[in-house]
Amino acid sequence: MATMLFGAFLFLHGIIHTGWVSPKPADPNYPFVTSSSQLLPFVPEKVLGPLAVVLVTLIVVSFTLAALGVFGVPVLSQIWRLPATIGAVLSLVMCLVFWHPWLIAGPLLDVAILAAVVTGWPKN
Repeated sequence: MATMLFGAFLFLHGIIHTGWVSPKPADPNYPFVTSSSQLLPFVPEKVLGPLAVVLVTLIVVSFTLAALGVFGVPVLSQIWRLPATIGAVLSLVMCLVFWHPWLIAGPLLDVAILAAVVTGWPKN
């Protein structure tokens, strides 16, 4: 049961990143903004937007592959830790580049995913 929940969590954690590339609401406090970066203030918006699309795509694909592996899909079940690691690292990069204080849970979840990978949990 825990393994299936972890797989669902990986998938959903990947999907939540689409908030950065989906249409934005009028709310000025909306946290998923890619038009500026506190980490890279010198990078223009015309570069940040495509960078966000590439990062989000890689994150969603990585976490989806990892989730399928946790669910037991052949081949992926043997290597799911690799895409989980890639997704978590890219998610951390995304959170750093497009930081918003409301998103503190994201990096914490990424660190938890990396901890699971390092400790070998869950067992296949």
